Amino acid sequence: MSSDRSRIGPFTPLQATLILIAATFVLRLIGAAVVGWGTGEAYYLASARQFHLSYFDQPPLSLWTIWATLKLTGSDSLLVIRLPFVVMFSVSTWLVFDITRRIHTPLGGFYAALIVNACVLLSLSVGSWTQPDAPMLLFWLATVRVLLEIFFGDGARHPYRWWALAGVFLGLTFLSKYHAVFLVAGTGLFIVANSTQRRWLTHRAPWLALLIALVIFSPVIIWNAQNDWASFGFQGGRALAESGLRWEGFIRMIWGQLLYMVPWLAIPALYIGGRALAAGPRGQFPSGATPGAAALFAYIGWPPVIFFTLVALWSDTQFHFHWQAPGYLMLFMLMGAWAANRDGKAIRIWLYGSAIATLAILTLLVSHAATGWARAVFPGEWEDPTALQLPWTELGDDLAARNAFAENNLFIAGTNWIDCGYIDTQVAGRLPFACFGSDPRNLHYNFDPETHRGWNAYLVAQTANPDRILSAYADSFESIEHLETLTISRAGHVELDGIQVFYAQGFAGQ
Repeated sequence: MSSDRSRIGPFTPLQATLILIAATFVLRLIGAAVVGWGTGEAYYLASARQFHLSYFDQPPLSLWTIWATLKLTGSDSLLVIRLPFVVMFSVSTWLVFDITRRIHTPLGGFYAALIVNACVLLSLSVGSWTQPDAPMLLFWLATVRVLLEIFFGDGARHPYRWWALAGVFLGLTFLSKYHAVFLVAGTGLFIVANSTQRRWLTHRAPWLALLIALVIFSPVIIWNAQNDWASFGFQGGRALAESGLRWEGFIRMIWGQLLYMVPWLAIPALYIGGRALAAGPRGQFPSGATPGAAALFAYIGWPPVIFFTLVALWSDTQFHFHWQAPGYLMLFMLMGAWAANRDGKAIRIWLYGSAIATLAILTLLVSHAATGWARAVFPGEWEDPTALQLPWTELGDDLAARNAFAENNLFIAGTNWIDCGYIDTQVAGRLPFACFGSDPRNLHYNFDPETHRGWNAYLVAQTANPDRILSAYADSFESIEHLETLTISRAGHVELDGIQVFYAQGFAGQ
């Protein structure tokens, strides 16, 4: 492979990539420190306060990371808990550069890294927040990097060593998120389709890799076996057909993923991914790339994009537009190589313009989420999605004023997994915490009702109808009374209301 001497201003592509990683790392630290927990983050933090072999929603690696951070630092502050995830994405950016450099050129590596950081979803949600996607993408990329050495480098000379390493990284990917199945499927498809690689089907080394991955993944299997296969059933049920076709949901999934991935990046990536498929498992695309590498990326990248888009046609996937992210990540790396081949003024305006646009969008969003400045610029009543990032500080102050955290035989409870995450950030492990209702998810496993029989509780629920809560939990306690209704404000404007606080006595233990 000929070396690429193109420069990014005064810098080599390697230097430019390191500067990009350092700059985005600092920016993400600032955002991580000033923006409150999102719905998923607060819920994961609440779930991770207790260690389990696995968890209801996801495999355990991201929650183990939160748990370990809590134990090692004794802090559950925004920046402390988010820091490991910000670091993971910085390492992932390096791997994107290194992988694309390996199959093409350093300039292609830099462009791929730039594209990944110009993607709103990857840069904000995965790169800055405590999401399971951060370790998943990190070890996904690490697995791909090892596969490149096996298929296109010197790894085949020491097959057991390299396949074992691939198995370790694959196992960690599975331990992060079930999406790892697409990594296995895409790699298998590449081996079957490429006549020069089919020998691996009868070689023991790849099967050793799968065995190692299975051993690493075994805590998830053990936990599920002990808990009626709850996680497998929950995630598998999301893909099952419901009554009728959901064309509205299907269309929403298409525009939603394009919006999250940034349309002017996502659409070209899909086009380039299509060309990689057409080039075939031994073809060279783009020019100068390692023959066959583009097909490997396409075989791994396309299945999650297609599968999770089609699932929305028959199942309510709601707004989970991030499910396709690993697939787009593979196609973005191909697009970096493609852009390096066509390097010129138009390409650089497109890519640098995309990065600047994303930086501007995220700066506006993050600064408003932290301060609420847009309320002054756009007065009137409008629903603000960043209100979901607000801490329920008023609740914590109210509980402290009632001396709740000093009361014996008392626990705090919420009534659904979404509210419970925000409530837990205010309880912060100072009292036992229960999540009631029909959908407590992970938090069901953090509270033993029988152990707390006879205890009193503060019950918190966000609802406009407090009588509904009084009726729903009348049989769960000897008595229950409504205390007050709280609101959550930012910059003097009420953003959330209807947060009802109840005091209940004599928990029935069920």
